[in-house]
Amino acid sequence: MTRKLLPDIHRHDIEAAIRVGVAVGLPLLGLEAIGRLDLAIYAAFGGLAMLYGHNEPAKKRVESQVVAGTGLVVTMAVAMAWSASQASVTALGLLLAITVMAAVTLGAAMRWIPRGEMFFVLVLLIVASIPTTWDRLPLALAVGAGGAAFSVLLAVINGIGVPRDEPEPDGWQRRLVAGYAELDRGQHLVVLAAATLGVLAAWMLALALGLGHPFWAAVTVAALMPALAARDVWRRAVYLMLGTLGGVAIATFLFSFEPNHLKLIAIIIVCQAVAEIAVSRNYGVALLFFCPLAIGMSNLSRGAPWPPILVDRVVEAALGVAVAFVTIFAGRRILKVA
Repeated sequence: MTRKLLPDIHRHDIEAAIRVGVAVGLPLLGLEAIGRLDLAIYAAFGGLAMLYGHNEPAKKRVESQVVAGTGLVVTMAVAMAWSASQASVTALGLLLAITVMAAVTLGAAMRWIPRGEMFFVLVLLIVASIPTTWDRLPLALAVGAGGAAFSVLLAVINGIGVPRDEPEPDGWQRRLVAGYAELDRGQHLVVLAAATLGVLAAWMLALALGLGHPFWAAVTVAALMPALAARDVWRRAVYLMLGTLGGVAIATFLFSFEPNHLKLIAIIIVCQAVAEIAVSRNYGVALLFFCPLAIGMSNLSRGAPWPPILVDRVVEAALGVAVAFVTIFAGRRILKVA
């Protein structure tokens, strides 16, 4: 995989990686400087909008990031509302199912590569796991929206000076409508059901087993689901599995040194920048960096001890991979493909 990846890196890939690093790094460093690192996770999650729209023309990518950023902020709002209301775990399960269905459909209609429902699941479950109050919600959402807006601004700046003959995008509304109309409805329903049931099954199993951070099992399934309908599904699934488990191993190594806040922010910046280069080429390779990125983000504002988190991540990743493979096998049988 590495041999195919490295020779394809060009100047614009490096520039894109720098933009992503700036998009996630500046807000985090700014919050660290003013002593409000407790809000960092919201800024970081808003900045995930920068990961959408790979290989799209500059103006179209801005459009993709506006839609993705809006979706991520809405997901944060839903998660914080659940936490503030101290609602039941059943209610969170329902919200998780709705989030997966919405993210899968949105990604398919927008034709994102990769689809990216992994990040919506990540945002929902991590933000929901953070105790909060109603009076804290407006500020946290403003920070999250600011992170998303900053990512979009950098994409707009990148689009300055593009060739005049670059076609204007149709607008996100028309793009959504057209994309949804062109979906293979039967296949989409199977993928939708498989992703929803797989994510829920992994999450509930992790809860039943008493794992300390059950969201990672669900995130692992969400990361593997885009391969379900692909012709080379098993090869891609193996790559994604190896990328997920390898990413957890890299995270275990990096965080075993107990990095302080600044070092943790540096790790997040580097991982997100490298993932930007890898994601449109090989999602399995990108997961090597997405995993430590996500794990680092999840503990950025909490400062919990790393060893229990890392042990849970290894167990949850293995659980998620197992559930994903069963889900993919069942989904492929329903689709009647090998």
